[in-house]
Amino acid sequence: MSSVNRTVDRHIERVLPGSVHRAIIIITVTIVAVAMSYGAISAVSGFAWWQTLLLAVFALGGAAEFTFVGVIAAGGAPVLAVLAGLLVNSRNFAFGMASGPFIPQDWRALIAAHWVNDETIAVARSLGTDRARWHAFVLMGAAIALMWPSGAMLGQWLGGVIDADLLGLDAAFPIILFCLIRGDLGNRTTLSLTLVGVLISVALTPLLPLGLGAVTSLTVFALVGAGWLVRRMAAGRVAGRRVRAGREAASGATPGESAPGKEERA
Repeated sequence: MSSVNRTVDRHIERVLPGSVHRAIIIITVTIVAVAMSYGAISAVSGFAWWQTLLLAVFALGGAAEFTFVGVIAAGGAPVLAVLAGLLVNSRNFAFGMASGPFIPQDWRALIAAHWVNDETIAVARSLGTDRARWHAFVLMGAAIALMWPSGAMLGQWLGGVIDADLLGLDAAFPIILFCLIRGDLGNRTTLSLTLVGVLISVALTPLLPLGLGAVTSLTVFALVGAGWLVRRMAAGRVAGRRVRAGREAASGATPGESAPGKEERA
């Protein structure tokens, strides 16, 4: 068994550079600290340890879990808490699209779908090949799947001792994720869409409930979709004119004129 583990370790080392392992370790440490904060808030809000654990395991989305617990603690209905959590996690739709090209399309995709989140995609996107991205995704996903529930349980038992806001841990994630995706920002289109998304999110954050401001940045996809639709419609009109011109030319008439024989029949 130990020889198998050594073989796997050597294989992963050949695929991933040391910088990726360091990034995963740093992100995991931050995740544990934030998970402890979530567990402490959950305990103070009246959640039993098993409820905190189930939410951490099956939701596996920090922002959605904080939102769910916050809505319940504020006296909101459970249905509204679930809907708010789903809305916050709707950003995973974009992450799923980004991960599709490098995730194997077999039974592993079922597990990978549960591990798709900000951190796994950011780490994977920092690499150049699909093979390396998949290995980085698996390592980061496994670390989160193990350490997030563990940190939540530790926070649940420690109660109100842990305060991630006081430590500034809420700012750690954006900084780490920005460092990981900075390579993608070299593309002008990606940079432009990112800036538009940031502006939309910053403008709407003061007006929306906690956690939903960042989701509004996904509206840039509406802009991309509208641009794609306009281009398709324009291309369709050009193609239609070319087809009509070709038919008229084949019938011996110049574009815009009637084909021979039509006037005679008239």
